[in-house]
Amino acid sequence: MPKLNIATVLTLVVILLTADCSCAFSPHRPVFQHKNEHLCLSAKIDPNEGREGSLAAATKALGKVPYGETSRKYRRTVFKHNDWVNHRSSSSRVFENLQSMFFSGVVRQLRPQVGAVTAAAAVVMVWNLGVVGLNPNPNLPVIALPTVPFTLSSPALGLLLVFRTNAAYTRWMVGRDTWSRITAHSKNLVRMASVFSSDQQAVKDFSNIVWLYCRSVMNKLSSPDEDEQQYIHEVKKLFQDSPIGTQIIESNDRTMVAWKHLSVQLHSLPASDPKALIETDKSIIILGECTAICEKIYSSPVPLVYTRHTARFLSLWALLLPSALYPAFADAGQVWATLPASMVLAFFLFGVDELAMQLEEPFSILPMGYFCKDILDSAVILTENDFKEQNLS
Repeated sequence: MPKLNIATVLTLVVILLTADCSCAFSPHRPVFQHKNEHLCLSAKIDPNEGREGSLAAATKALGKVPYGETSRKYRRTVFKHNDWVNHRSSSSRVFENLQSMFFSGVVRQLRPQVGAVTAAAAVVMVWNLGVVGLNPNPNLPVIALPTVPFTLSSPALGLLLVFRTNAAYTRWMVGRDTWSRITAHSKNLVRMASVFSSDQQAVKDFSNIVWLYCRSVMNKLSSPDEDEQQYIHEVKKLFQDSPIGTQIIESNDRTMVAWKHLSVQLHSLPASDPKALIETDKSIIILGECTAICEKIYSSPVPLVYTRHTARFLSLWALLLPSALYPAFADAGQVWATLPASMVLAFFLFGVDELAMQLEEPFSILPMGYFCKDILDSAVILTENDFKEQNLS
């Protein structure tokens, strides 16, 4: 019985991972058209299920798997209990996790990079096997590099990728923490106002301004193509003919104008204790600080000199890698393994860099709309329920 060599094993692995794509031609599996490609979902991406706003739900609605910039708005994850249960159980699904790579937005973003490395590996193999191997002229050089330069340089490349990924994740975490503070202090403003003021309508107007400020921050951090019309619609619906809503919509700096109206509305509330207004105003100051942090992250990427140097290093390293893998696999008698090995290594290395790129600007994947809705819903509870209890007493 013949033994399986490395090239055969790698080829079988690739076939196994891509075997699920055959469902695109099966009448028993759903088929989705994307440009000139036929795609089908993996076994665990059920088009009939999916968390609201998730990629699975979007695939069901759009009839195709979104990726790239289009997919970012479907990555605004808000977990509940069932989502955590599924999340904990999904880590053990080895084959499903591997198969789902071919339907991942990150993977599809990497097609140019992985394709370039695969093409470089194909050139090396065609030259060495087809041109040099079949040509009797002994002067033709073989494309081969020693592995020592790659061994020595790989720690430096790894450090660059790790630092870049850590910096990107830190930016995401700071953005998430900042929005948690915005949500908490917005609710605190409404809570304090509903406690020290007995004017129900004034407190409701103030809570609307609190929501408007947070919604204006979201609008400033969002894509105009995606959010502008939605923002105008929501503001007009809540404020109707109020001049405040119109003024903020027409302003060049909506957050600054909303911040001013937030202070004005707070200090216009009837209060028996002026100290309560002063204490409550501290939350408005913190909201301004949080907005400044978000603007800093949004306007300042990771230094471009670092990003570009890492990209150049990784690109050159990956393109030359097939030349180093070829002699190593040739000595082992597995020369055909050069192609799949180059492709797999390129996928994972470029994938790390792509993850950092996706996390570097966190606001387009943070569920800011959910945060603003939570603030508005909490304001209703903090105001209306309080006054209903007072009326009953």
